[in-house]
Amino acid sequence: MFLNVENLNLEQLVEKQIEIRQKMVQAASMGMQGPVSQLQNMLDQISIEIKAKSQLQVLDKEREKKIEEGKDPNPDNDVLNIGEIE
Repeated sequence: MFLNVENLNLEQLVEKQIEIRQKMVQAASMGMQGPVSQLQNMLDQISIEIKAKSQLQVLDKEREKKIEEGKDPNPDNDVLNIGEIE
């Protein structure tokens, strides 16, 4: 069972995580191992998405801070300037 969570924001992801955990507890209490395994996979997928979106949010905040400070938000540190081309 595939769960599409890519277009959910962090708040919606946490709500979905809570909802699936509740369903997993119910399925486990009824001894339904197949659905419990599927629900665990969904929780893993949501956790990965939450982590990725949280990291992107941190990077965006750092970028905004650099812009506010008047610094270049995307410095090209790996470019070697060897002079001008004529």
